[in-house]
Amino acid sequence: MSGVNLKRFLIVLYAAGLIGMNLPATSQLFVSLVPLTLWFTGFFCLYYFPKPSMAAYLTLGSIVVASWFLEVVGVRTGKIFGEYYYGETLGFKVMEVPITIGLNWMVLLLGSSAVVEEWNVGGKIGRAALGAGMMTALDLLIEPVAMHFDFWQWSGGQVPLQNFGAWWLVSFFFHWVFQSGEFTSKSSLFRWILLLQFMFFLGHWIILQS
Repeated sequence: MSGVNLKRFLIVLYAAGLIGMNLPATSQLFVSLVPLTLWFTGFFCLYYFPKPSMAAYLTLGSIVVASWFLEVVGVRTGKIFGEYYYGETLGFKVMEVPITIGLNWMVLLLGSSAVVEEWNVGGKIGRAALGAGMMTALDLLIEPVAMHFDFWQWSGGQVPLQNFGAWWLVSFFFHWVFQSGEFTSKSSLFRWILLLQFMFFLGHWIILQS
């Protein structure tokens, strides 16, 4: 699939999800397709990864596993992000955490990394900080949508500030690890995916506010 056709496919995929999840007649069906959308997006990120290498794939795989394990610790202890638990929307769970969650961390990492590489922000620390800021900003939009569609739920129904601080720190660490390997994620596809993520959750947020 060409880059242009793939971007068009992703537009249709995310637009259909946004509309379908908010129509009463189709909401249940489209909510059930959320894990499949994550798998599609993650597959495209790996398949179209620029300058693929075993080291790059091992690093990304380690980030997927590490982020999933961090979520396991977070759910069980409430000490990292706050007290929360995962619902059924994100699919099959191991130790109370969906296996898709690590994939989602990887997708957001690659999208935000592609943006900071394109902007050519100076220094590994600066790029990691800015990339982490983008991921945390996206989480601000994700949280109300996630609770509404039962991705996950927070104790007391309120998102603690601790969550956003932890998101930034964890994202910063993953960006730093990825950039330390000197892998490139400079890709218009990855930037497009991050933009679609922002538009998808912004659209949901606007609908929820209306």
